[in-house]
Amino acid sequence: MRTIKSEIPEIRPASAYDARFIAGNVFRALLIDNPSDSQMDVLESICRREDTLYSWRNTMIAMRDGRRAGILVSYDGARYRSMRDITFPIFLGDEDFSGMEDECRAGEMYCDSLAVEPEFQHNGIGRSMLEEFLRRSAASGLTATIAVEPGNSKARSLYESLGFSYDGEVFLFGHHYLRMVVK
Repeated sequence: MRTIKSEIPEIRPASAYDARFIAGNVFRALLIDNPSDSQMDVLESICRREDTLYSWRNTMIAMRDGRRAGILVSYDGARYRSMRDITFPIFLGDEDFSGMEDECRAGEMYCDSLAVEPEFQHNGIGRSMLEEFLRRSAASGLTATIAVEPGNSKARSLYESLGFSYDGEVFLFGHHYLRMVVK
């Protein structure tokens, strides 16, 4: 696999045009490497909307050498419930999510999904997107939050290097995650 190196990536707001790219990278963030065409179509339709968790409106795109290199999906926790109630029935179908804890709450900017295309990994793109997320959170006066699997020491180390600290646990989709914040 070829690794591409260059300067700090350009980070731009996504557009509806980016919906399929966002969908593929949300699956990557969820550790689903080979979604079916129908799964991609469903998630792309969610990303194309303006009122969902994975909306293009909630997404930053990292560009490197004129190519889309990664995504970061984030949103104000005050909007979480309304967007979740639209997103989950489309994405999860009849699956019951009513007992799931909220990933975030009002007063927080939540980093929901972060993914970098394989050929661009290990070049600071994820870090650059997180730094931009932290700038936007601070400018909004919101606490930056993120959830990480307890065993993902690599991601946790990156988050800690950016100032995130442990703030409890959250139970999501049947799994415990560490909740990390930057205040």
